[in-house]
Amino acid sequence: MPEKEVRVIQSVQRAIDIINCFDEHELKLTLPQISAKLELNINTVRGLVNTLVANGYLEHVADGNCYMLGLAFLPKADLAGANDIDRLRSRVRPSLELIADRFQVSARMQIISNDNIFAVEVVNPIDSHYIFLTRLNAVFTLNATASGKLVLYYMDQPRREAFYRTFAPNKYTRHTMTTREELEADLEQIRLRGYSTEFDEFGVGISCIAVPILRCNGSLYGTVSIVASSSVVQEVAQQALPPMREFAAFVRKELL
Repeated sequence: MPEKEVRVIQSVQRAIDIINCFDEHELKLTLPQISAKLELNINTVRGLVNTLVANGYLEHVADGNCYMLGLAFLPKADLAGANDIDRLRSRVRPSLELIADRFQVSARMQIISNDNIFAVEVVNPIDSHYIFLTRLNAVFTLNATASGKLVLYYMDQPRREAFYRTFAPNKYTRHTMTTREELEADLEQIRLRGYSTEFDEFGVGISCIAVPILRCNGSLYGTVSIVASSSVVQEVAQQALPPMREFAAFVRKELL
């Protein structure tokens, strides 16, 4: 028997087509650009886009009057990739445990999605009386966290310029970087050192060091980081960097 023809709902298909317009090469699109790509009337596109924005699947960027994929995809992507995330966690956890217990710090792995970075695994030292908790899947702010600044560093210039155009940072502590000049100076330090730091920038008395995990093409996949009291991080930083870099190399070689 011939396969039964599936009836496709036109409006749903068009909404999916709009979502599929966005990729790593076109992170932001205007209504006219979407209309041209799909050869649809701009008023039709406007109604569908507004519906996607209302539900969090697209986000409107006022500067440039354009659109990008919304954060609603993050939890959905986590559900869709649950098996892969679980496999990743099981593979990386033993190495994170070694780092956490050796240096008495919280050891974390973060991954990047659409210029957002969030923790997928967090390990705390077994014998420590105090621990720093990090919520899994919580998006890290780009200007005040070590991992977030690595996201900025590995952005191409057009995307970084777009970030600066809409840059309206919260000042979490007196050390939080709130100007482009401060961030650019810190990104230069990342270039020289090969890792990122965060000292009292997101929370008073809390500091972090992050090492990039790179794909074979040199793009940023995620980070491995340690977080603890500022005094502890300053004390163990140089000793912790080699095993953190080994962790990043292991992920790149075995898991990517």
